[in-house]
Amino acid sequence: MFVIDAPRLIDVSVRHFTTRLPWLRALVLGILLAISLTIALILAHITPLNPNAPASLAPYNVATLVPFLQIWTLLFVPYAIACALIFLSKPSRGRWRWIEIGLIMLGAVILRVLFLPLPPNLSHDSWRYVWDARVFLHGYSPYVAIPDSPALKPLRDFIYAYSRFRAEPSLYPPGAQYVYILSYLIVPSSLYFLKFVFLLFDLTSCGVLAILLVRKGLDPARVLLYAWCPLPIVEFALQGHVDVLPITFTLLALLTARDTRWRGRVLTGFLIGMGTLTKIYPIVMLVAVVRLRDWKRDWLLIATCLLTIIVGYLPFFIQGHGQIFGFFSTYANEQGQNAGIVQLAFANLGHNMHATLQGKLTLEHLGAFVLLGGTALAIFILRQSERISIEAGTLILFALVLAVSSHVFPWYTTTLLPLIALLLPARGQRGPLLLWLARLPALGALWLFTAISILSYTENWPLYYHAAYDLLEIELGLAALLFLLSCFFASRQKGTAYAKR
Repeated sequence: MFVIDAPRLIDVSVRHFTTRLPWLRALVLGILLAISLTIALILAHITPLNPNAPASLAPYNVATLVPFLQIWTLLFVPYAIACALIFLSKPSRGRWRWIEIGLIMLGAVILRVLFLPLPPNLSHDSWRYVWDARVFLHGYSPYVAIPDSPALKPLRDFIYAYSRFRAEPSLYPPGAQYVYILSYLIVPSSLYFLKFVFLLFDLTSCGVLAILLVRKGLDPARVLLYAWCPLPIVEFALQGHVDVLPITFTLLALLTARDTRWRGRVLTGFLIGMGTLTKIYPIVMLVAVVRLRDWKRDWLLIATCLLTIIVGYLPFFIQGHGQIFGFFSTYANEQGQNAGIVQLAFANLGHNMHATLQGKLTLEHLGAFVLLGGTALAIFILRQSERISIEAGTLILFALVLAVSSHVFPWYTTTLLPLIALLLPARGQRGPLLLWLARLPALGALWLFTAISILSYTENWPLYYHAAYDLLEIELGLAALLFLLSCFFASRQKGTAYAKR
């Protein structure tokens, strides 16, 4: 028997303890939640309640962030232990499963509510969301009118004072703008109510992820990987970033993606379109969802997605006299030190070639197009024969979008977490050993990258590159080697079987 044929994988020494002591896992989770809440309370306590100066005017001082970043990092410790407990132990059954899910969801709510009434302290993008809504409701296009425009002077107040990039038009797509506007109509000029709306989206994501896990026959307690992760808790509940919206629409689209009825295809197309209207990148999901053999129904999916995007942009197209991209083109062409690993590689190549700025941009965009296009084509082909799952294809494409981006802020990486929870192999899962082992460092590398991404706040770029990108390259390289070995042994096995016939 070849190694690849090993029927079972790693088994921990506490085999079946959830059967013999069904309450034990819930007890440990409760203790870890209590520790997490204690650390979160300390973190909330050191978050400033009343900044002394408008965020857009106050100088950025990394030293003042160190205590906050240290406590935030500490919050990852009980979270990581809880993840290890969930993924290395056998799923609970009966009422204890419901107790665990209730405990995880309760923890998700409390950990987020703690930070809801606090003002953002690391990023002030969310103040701009409220300003954009005010501008739109007063008859101006946020993609045309800049905050510093004299015409908008009567609208200025503390929202304007705390907003950033006041000399630039808005960056955020229409779907996000509609959420800002809805929040503003209910409670005007309130960043905290908008964060509450984001909280509802985030908790919806947790619920949908649990349902997806059950549908895949996996332990629903895996939802903890996202629900208790300190990254989305701080970035969404405290900082109030809009990236919570595409995560929800992505998970909802995954929930309906396998419904082959025409209504299911229309709904999936609508959800992908809404995700695209909030953050653009969910459009790549079409590659993993559309199948040629279902073309008679999937054309409805594509048409609905495109129609949703067009209708979403139409009011802003009319209001802005055709200007609908605002600051996006400038943002996409920036040379950020926190750029994705592929973008940094091409930027370095352009530098070594002594290329001009325009030459570097051309090289980066060409490289991104070839890489994304080639990967998308490969995933589309594999999807036609179902040799790759929708979740795996989506994760690969989302990760590549980050890799070629001009900026990779910590809150961008949160989109990977739910997909990792869906794809990590189950304890004791049967299958080719090397292929199973190849998935672990690949998915583990992405999970670790999301946690390490908070180092970018320190602006210590050498440390960030070594900890985030060098480690990522090593782990993905190991995963690729294990995958190639699994393919080699699989081909040898097939050749041996054919020769015996």
